[in-house]
Amino acid sequence: MTDKSKVEAADDYTIRVSKDIRRLLLNAIKQKGWFFFKNPHLSRCWEEMLCTKDECPSYKSSNLRCWQISGTFCLDKPQGDFARKYGDCQKCKVYKKATEGNVLLKIGEDFNNLMLHLKNKEDELRLNIKISEDKNRELEALNAKINKLLATLDKKNVLLRELSIKDGLTGLYNYRFFRELLNEQYNLAKRFRFPLSCIMIDIDFFKAVNDTYGHQAGDAVLSQLSDILSRNVRDADKAVRYGGEEFVIMLPYTDSGDAYIKAERLRQVVSEFPFIVGKNRVSITVSLGIATYADQKNIRRAEQLVIYADKALYQAKQRGRNQTVIHNFRNDDRGSAQKADTFGGIIERRKYPRVQTLIKIKGTVINNNERFSGSAFDLSYSGLCFLGRRQLEVNSRVSLCLYLPDAGGKVKKARQINVEGLLVWCKRISEYYGKYKSGGQKSGFDYLVGIQLINMTKKDSAYLQKYFVAMFKREG
Repeated sequence: MTDKSKVEAADDYTIRVSKDIRRLLLNAIKQKGWFFFKNPHLSRCWEEMLCTKDECPSYKSSNLRCWQISGTFCLDKPQGDFARKYGDCQKCKVYKKATEGNVLLKIGEDFNNLMLHLKNKEDELRLNIKISEDKNRELEALNAKINKLLATLDKKNVLLRELSIKDGLTGLYNYRFFRELLNEQYNLAKRFRFPLSCIMIDIDFFKAVNDTYGHQAGDAVLSQLSDILSRNVRDADKAVRYGGEEFVIMLPYTDSGDAYIKAERLRQVVSEFPFIVGKNRVSITVSLGIATYADQKNIRRAEQLVIYADKALYQAKQRGRNQTVIHNFRNDDRGSAQKADTFGGIIERRKYPRVQTLIKIKGTVINNNERFSGSAFDLSYSGLCFLGRRQLEVNSRVSLCLYLPDAGGKVKKARQINVEGLLVWCKRISEYYGKYKSGGQKSGFDYLVGIQLINMTKKDSAYLQKYFVAMFKREG
């Protein structure tokens, strides 16, 4: 072959190699894959170096690029990975033989080495991503487990809280919680100026139940009574086992009149409920006392609300049990009997002085605006009895006008007193054997009605007291 032919052949080879390298590079860019240049000058390194170290990873390997294989036994010791040992490999006669004689072969192998390096980096990145994903999954699983444990812990904390504030026998709130509740509701009532009522409840003759049927029977009565209280209070109200056979109901946004209605309904439900004790049915009654925070003039501390309700409860016990008494703040030392049961055997004897008089009254039932009128014949500072022509609904709140004549007889025109009251009973006169007939003739009225006085202005209250004093002097 002539020199000219050799030059032309070398040029053709150079062109072909450059095209191959460029094609591989374009394919790598377009297809985002890994492409390697085919070098016909590769040799077997173990033969070239007369190597017999069969433990070398390059020994008799199908990959003839030993410089790309990690951990080869060149220089009588294991080498590092491709990136670390590549600088030394370029000096090796195996690498020089694969690239000598043509600069394009060197470029081709450099391209291969770059592809390998990038591929290793991609594999390393993928591995790191997979490790991160696995760790994230582990963290997510751990986080889910922690959240589950926290939810379980929250439930147990709620349960522990419930156990700490609930009575074990009745399931009602216990005394410990009541102390927190009392202060909290009192402070709210004081701040936002709404009425707050407290009802104290005590089972009548509870000791007799324990003595007759045993303490287990007493526990059964307490449990059944607690169910009644739970079913008959609003969500805003709180029923509490105060201790022993005593219970408390806290009623926010409830004045004394509405508290009395609630208490009387509870008392009636309890008295009609068939308590089951073993195989026996036992009739149970309760006594109730009410105190209401209206402003700081009647109650200055939260504890006073309970103290006054307990006083009212004590009065209910003294007056025969199975009744409700509202504490009267006008005369705390003497107390107040707010429920009438007998007069001449019909109206209860009040601790307040009363006068026998005859005054006209006019009133309106607040719930339905029903109007009524009559003549009051028995009047005290806490309530009155009057004769009426129609039956009125018990536990209704009423607005009254009392027309009080001048006790000294100096003024002919009667003074009008405005007051709110609670209708505590209404009975037919015929039930009392004609006691209210005069001269053998009917009085013209068919019903005897008892009203408890609730709210009165200071001015009207002072005049009513003045009227009592004048009437007592006249009677004396």
